[in-house]
Amino acid sequence: MNKQLIFFAILLMTSTLAFGQGDAEEKEPEKSTKNAVTVFSIFDTRIEISKNKEGRRTFEFYSSPKVYEDEELERYIKKANTHSTDLQFDLGINQWIGSADAPEVRAWGSWNPAINFDYTYRPGKNFRLKSMIGVSWYNFKFEDRNIQALRGEDGIVFEDYSPGGGTKSKISASYLSAGLIPTFTTGNGKIRIGAGPYVGTRLGGRGKFVYNNDEGKRTKEFQRTNLFVNNFRYGARLEVGVANVDLFMNYDLNEMFQTDKGPQVNTISFGIIL
Repeated sequence: MNKQLIFFAILLMTSTLAFGQGDAEEKEPEKSTKNAVTVFSIFDTRIEISKNKEGRRTFEFYSSPKVYEDEELERYIKKANTHSTDLQFDLGINQWIGSADAPEVRAWGSWNPAINFDYTYRPGKNFRLKSMIGVSWYNFKFEDRNIQALRGEDGIVFEDYSPGGGTKSKISASYLSAGLIPTFTTGNGKIRIGAGPYVGTRLGGRGKFVYNNDEGKRTKEFQRTNLFVNNFRYGARLEVGVANVDLFMNYDLNEMFQTDKGPQVNTISFGIIL
């Protein structure tokens, strides 16, 4: 009899503890899930590349994992939609406009590559302001391969290479430039048009002439000096974009060469933005 009472007492205590634990689990409040974005890091640094509503790339750098929650998440999304940075590449061609005394320039080979870092601010849905700084290269390849550009005492001289056999002749100059481009867009950002000023300072320049000598060997001659190209440039830039294609056109308001040191020509460049 005593053994039965002890058995029922143990069974009753066990049941009471089990029900008590079940009630405690039912009463435990559920943790609310928060809307958050987690950015992972690799080797303590991560570069996150994403696209905003207009399809513009944005770059974010993190030195450790970052979690955005609630109000901080809203600020992060708002900043990503109003501020962006990008590294863009221009690939175009150059032409001269002006004096007939200047040698004719061949379009193919007169490349205008550029590397630009830009920062874009979007205060509204249909407007954005892009500032940019970068390096561009002017290349002018002459149509007549036997014309050689030389630095004379009073200015640049274009001489005909009398022996003939010229295969390539060009002059080039590089500039550090900065610009400001106000841009208007459609609501979905698929159509974009902007125009604004730019200025630049010359970094370098040279002339190059390639010909075949009497032995038929390919020979190169360089004018490793500035061929009286202007040290400063300024002009206007036009950008037009449709969907994922962006085009540009630059027009220098200043003349290509220094005053009375070369033909009176202005430079126009146009091409695609990559």
